[in-house]
Amino acid sequence: MNTVEIVHLRSSSEPVDALAERIKESIWMDGSDGDTITVFRRNGLETDIAIHIRHRHSNGGNGASTLAFNLASALRTFGIVEHTVWEEMP
Repeated sequence: MNTVEIVHLRSSSEPVDALAERIKESIWMDGSDGDTITVFRRNGLETDIAIHIRHRHSNGGNGASTLAFNLASALRTFGIVEHTVWEEMP
């Protein structure tokens, strides 16, 4: 089953462009294990960033990944964070 994790940050302190670069660097240093990772900036609202981590599971997913959990935890110092896990419908 394929899943996507979304880590959504509403920043309160740091410009999102600089923060997005730091996020990308930390993700690539941590390794993505073949996952597809995309960083989005909200159109028209310069304080929001969403990181989508797409997992391809052959035997079903087991919830939140360590990468997304650590990322969400680290981003809490910059604002409000929401971390959700979505499953692809058959």
